[in-house]
Amino acid sequence: MQVLVLVQDYPRNSNKYAMNYVHTRNMEYKKNGIDVKVLSFNAKESYIYDAIEVISYNDFMSKYNKGEITLIISHAPNLRNHIRFLTNKNIKYKNLIFFFHGHEVLIKSKYYPKPYSYVKSSVVKHFINDVYDHFKLPILKKFIEKKLKEQKLKLVFVSEWMRNTFLENININPKIINANSLIIHNSMNSVFMEKVYKQSDDLYADFVTIRPLDNSKYCIDLVVKLANKFPELTFHIYGKGDYFNYCKKPDNLKVFYNYFTPTELAGLLNHYKCSLMPTRLDAQGVMMCEIATYGMPIITSDLPICKEMLSSFKNVFFMNNEELNIDLNDVISSIRPINDVEGLKKKFSYKNTIQKEISLIRENI
Repeated sequence: MQVLVLVQDYPRNSNKYAMNYVHTRNMEYKKNGIDVKVLSFNAKESYIYDAIEVISYNDFMSKYNKGEITLIISHAPNLRNHIRFLTNKNIKYKNLIFFFHGHEVLIKSKYYPKPYSYVKSSVVKHFINDVYDHFKLPILKKFIEKKLKEQKLKLVFVSEWMRNTFLENININPKIINANSLIIHNSMNSVFMEKVYKQSDDLYADFVTIRPLDNSKYCIDLVVKLANKFPELTFHIYGKGDYFNYCKKPDNLKVFYNYFTPTELAGLLNHYKCSLMPTRLDAQGVMMCEIATYGMPIITSDLPICKEMLSSFKNVFFMNNEELNIDLNDVISSIRPINDVEGLKKKFSYKNTIQKEISLIRENI
């Protein structure tokens, strides 16, 4: 086997969102002639998704574990599955690339915002998760140092923030990490690169938000506060969750529990004046970057990671999560769609994202 991609989960018909950012990459690898197979630890049985072969762990061990794998790519490596798999003496591989996306190298209690009050989490479960987070880092450090010493490992971080946070949590010599790592942003779905936002005459509402409803880091509570603060404006939220079973929904806000393909989503965005995508924590914020690259006016949070990604985009407004001292009417008037298509698409272009990954893969197979 040439290239095996390890993931905890992967898109399937019943859950098309699961680690979709990995699937986007794999489709591009395949287009460029790289033979990719995916091992999903959550898969109960093997399946094909968009012509990508997804293998269950049991099927891999019984049918595919033959000979040496040239390259393994591990996305968000965890102890329970990824490291256990990679330290199995029956698994033979030549080279390894780790992609770091966030939680896998964080002590979550230090970084993640407090959950919404209705999201139940037992004290015991919270304690176990915290112990696990403190336990995983030294083991991950030891594994990384060993593979770097053997010159069999490369590290990819999706942002400078992610690499700096990795170094804060895993005490490895920064010079060694810098010499063996790259920063490559997550790529965008092709529709956001190929097309440009054009506001439709048929507007559905003023603002649109696409977010999971129950995860506090995605700030649905702030969207609600802004809707209450500006009753003359209209807001639509697309996402799944129970937030509005516990919290009152303003009259000027509507919720839709729909799934959209990237192409459908791009078309949907044209029916709104501005996107409202606040966040409390992100390693990159792929959808935020896609919307900005599409050229749509967007409001996001005044956080270092958001500034790292989008400070050069003139269609972006950064708001203070704590103060909410923002006049949405002024924002609608002041930020405009971007017409400079070439400049708009450069940062997250194929050349600056996928092509760098493909070059790295070819250097290691």
